[in-house]
Amino acid sequence: MKKTNNQLKSNTFFDINKLPKEEGLLIFPISMSRATTGQSPKELVDYIFHFSPSKIFVPEVGLNFIYGDYLYFWSSEKASTLKKKFTEMVWNHKNGLQKLIYKHKQDFQIQHAFNYMVWNELYLNSKDFITNFKITQKLYKQDKQFRKYINDDAKLAKKKLDDNNLNFFLEEHLMLYLIMKKKIKLANDYIQNKEKWILICYPGKAPKGLIYLVQKNPLKLAKVQEYEGQYDLETKKFVDFERVDLKNY
Repeated sequence: MKKTNNQLKSNTFFDINKLPKEEGLLIFPISMSRATTGQSPKELVDYIFHFSPSKIFVPEVGLNFIYGDYLYFWSSEKASTLKKKFTEMVWNHKNGLQKLIYKHKQDFQIQHAFNYMVWNELYLNSKDFITNFKITQKLYKQDKQFRKYINDDAKLAKKKLDDNNLNFFLEEHLMLYLIMKKKIKLANDYIQNKEKWILICYPGKAPKGLIYLVQKNPLKLAKVQEYEGQYDLETKKFVDFERVDLKNY
């Protein structure tokens, strides 16, 4: 007998033993609020060692670091203040990462497999971002469950859910949803848009609002790759969003 979607949901998740033996991308989104703490260059390199070489069996994997700088412009702070702050932060963080990756060049021999992106690039590489963002905002207004889960995300992040923080969460969740659905081109000199799979990796629990958005799939996007979820770099487990029971998550 075929299992229903509800029967498949268990909230029990496991590590990934082996990544697919085909071209793929690891995606490390960098939160600017954690760039010097939980996502410092040293900590990120330690996370990379968790994948390489034990989980990568063919030299066909790239890694993109995506800085969330422009996402933080959902703020009441002056734009000039934020620009100065995040330009320096991204520059210093990227240089620190590059130095450590080069230091371990014997382990990470394909240096051009590592790519660095800022949030603005995602807008340009998305065909219908503005339209999709408006659809996501409309979903928030109309869907009681979505509002509840976004509110839960704000509480977990210890943020007041004002207009700026609301749009922050909606945009962040939408962008990751689009990345999972391969609706955003992710430049990588090594893989060159040939990736068959994309794995989003982040230290910490996956946001409820993001999980709900992927499950709800308001844009009616087909599943085009294996990893619709988040690899938790802290627990070393892949959270498959299709299997998440949000009521008990």
